[in-house]
Amino acid sequence: MKILHLPGSCLWNYSKSDFEDIFGYFEPDVLLTSDMNRSQKRKIDGNFSYESIHLDEVKSVKQRYIGEEVLLIVEEMDPASRIEMSEIDDREVILLTDLIKEEMDPKSFEYRLVNTSLIEKIKGDIDDLHILSTAIEAGKSPFYEDVKVHGLGLSDDLGDPKIPCVLTGERLHIETLNANKVGISAVPGLGRRFSSQLERHGVRTRSDLCSIDPDDILECDGIGPYRSTKWISSAKAIEESEVYRIEENDLGDKHRIFIDIETDSLNPSVIWHIGVFDDEVGEYEYFLEKKPDKKDRIIKDFLERLEENICKDSVLLAWYGEKFDFEHLENFIRRYAPEKISIWNKVEKEDFMRWTDRHAALPCRSSKLDSVARRLGYKPDITGLDGSDVGRIYSEYMVDEDKEPDWKELKLYGKEDVMEMKFIYDRIVQAPMLYDMGEVEKRYSRK
Repeated sequence: MKILHLPGSCLWNYSKSDFEDIFGYFEPDVLLTSDMNRSQKRKIDGNFSYESIHLDEVKSVKQRYIGEEVLLIVEEMDPASRIEMSEIDDREVILLTDLIKEEMDPKSFEYRLVNTSLIEKIKGDIDDLHILSTAIEAGKSPFYEDVKVHGLGLSDDLGDPKIPCVLTGERLHIETLNANKVGISAVPGLGRRFSSQLERHGVRTRSDLCSIDPDDILECDGIGPYRSTKWISSAKAIEESEVYRIEENDLGDKHRIFIDIETDSLNPSVIWHIGVFDDEVGEYEYFLEKKPDKKDRIIKDFLERLEENICKDSVLLAWYGEKFDFEHLENFIRRYAPEKISIWNKVEKEDFMRWTDRHAALPCRSSKLDSVARRLGYKPDITGLDGSDVGRIYSEYMVDEDKEPDWKELKLYGKEDVMEMKFIYDRIVQAPMLYDMGEVEKRYSRK
């Protein structure tokens, strides 16, 4: 079941076509709305085939049965008498509420969950239970004892509100979408300034952009061959759910080595897993450190292996590598294996997220690795985990080694990130190129 939550507070100026664009992107089974005014509700009700549930109109308990799952929306603290338990049987239950919230403790300044008694009242009667809270922002997953509460509320990253959608199942997966990335604004890099210029040339929608040629907008101030081909190709990629190349593959003759690191936090005190896929030999290997006090061992093992494999054409590729993987690996090498820094320095490094953005037009509206890979057709072996989850698991293990994690699961998670990059690379290099950049540049130079 796929549940899309539409917080009206960030969608006040959405048109019917904007909603249609979002629904087409997520293809949900159920639409949940909150804080929507009457006009917004009218744009949704009766215009789309999806079932819409306005959360502000749920007064106590609402149950919906979709396949083998039950969506249970709870708006009161003691709902037991209103839940039709006989109807649930052995179904997976998705409990959704805004009653469970996070509040800051004024003394410790730490966040804690409130209204957790609702969890106690529900979980005793239901075996297969997932809990979603629209009062907790998407991306956060706090625990109450051994119960994980998944945030499905509006999230705000660098001032950009994010619309959340959850895919249920054995492990929930939550994807978010920048609320501003609808219509023509979904085209990467096409900001307000250039949108205004295109509008003066009769290009007001994404469909309009799909129907023109790069030459048609080259006379606009600040729009050259790359931007024109990237924007038009990106509009077509979104409309057609396809991948298109923008530039020739400058990694084709390189010895590509995809890498990904796992740490205890975004400001790591330890690198405990390094996944590596050598694209030349087609083999994956990993380095795992189960002893948190042996921080140097994994670094030295990785460098020894790297030294054995690299040549003058080798290039390391990591998603967001410039600001995370490469940066922290270098810091740890300088700290724990300074005698081997020359090995690290002599190999070329490429931020694969930047390379992907530069070389391809994708049907994606997120730069998160797993979101991009999924949109391109990647089928993960493990879902419902993210970097913060595995970081927390390892951090707890560092404090108490009796809390031994499921190493098989963590190793599989580390492998997924690496194989997702390999999958994205293959999809891009096999994709067609709509426009010959060289020819567009020649015509541009003659203008």
